[in-house]
Amino acid sequence: MIIHQYTSIDSLALILKNRTIKFKRLDKMDDIEEAALSNVGIHLGGFMFVSCWTFSQNESIPLWRMYTPTTKGVRISLDKNMFKKHIVTEEDSEKYHIQTNGKGFSSIIPVVKMFTSQYTILNTFWNEDFFYKKIEYTDDLNQIYNSLIQNSSNEVSFNFENVGRFKHKHWEFQDECRFRLIILPNDNININDKKYATYVLSCVREERFPIIDSFFIDLKDDVFDNLTITLSPYATEADRLIVNALCKEYAPSAHIIDSSLKYTMACSSGFITFICDVLASLGEVRFRKMMGNNVNRIPCL
Repeated sequence: MIIHQYTSIDSLALILKNRTIKFKRLDKMDDIEEAALSNVGIHLGGFMFVSCWTFSQNESIPLWRMYTPTTKGVRISLDKNMFKKHIVTEEDSEKYHIQTNGKGFSSIIPVVKMFTSQYTILNTFWNEDFFYKKIEYTDDLNQIYNSLIQNSSNEVSFNFENVGRFKHKHWEFQDECRFRLIILPNDNININDKKYATYVLSCVREERFPIIDSFFIDLKDDVFDNLTITLSPYATEADRLIVNALCKEYAPSAHIIDSSLKYTMACSSGFITFICDVLASLGEVRFRKMMGNNVNRIPCL
């Protein structure tokens, strides 16, 4: 399955050079409601790291507008199974008490990067159903929030399954899908220490988030062989030269194409400019009389 991400040419350069995809803390994303994701005053979004894509094959004018600079943008298209797999050795299994049942095992994150003295990445990403999710859109986010944390007389449980999985219906146009990681803080505590679970619980309750705001996962060695890069509808000749140079250096097999919206958005831009010129000729005073209280409500196009 091919999925897409709208981004800047600067970000494209880093993706191509480093062959990695960035995961960002959920509470740092564009949706204010997600940033405030909490229950009983506990914010779980600070422990969830996501990489956001869209599964819609059609180009989206709103996504071009929201996630790319005016001209310096691209849409990258890659297979969903884009991440490189690292062998989990017998030594890794013994050191970190990983159950392999005697079978060969691989992980898209090297085990040594999962368990560090500063943070711990839970192995939930080994479960494809957790790692990759299509966003579900709802009118009732409160019901989702209420399911995040369950209190009982004996224990407190956290439902990370629903974190980063739902958004309000006014975001439905994004057709979003995500990769998800749970990253917890660690203060040089061995994960096999009996105190570790208590430590994690206290971190969540006290909102002591990981010291990192982002994490990068390696891409497959041959992933760019099937990479498609769509240039912004407003791309200049200079933009095309930059993208061509980047691909020549790091992804010679990549396919670079023009936006299907190139002339549509160009015409829209010209029409908007024409309207602005007409309004200017009317004079600001007359324009304000015509618009009344709506003068500050003109939508950004």
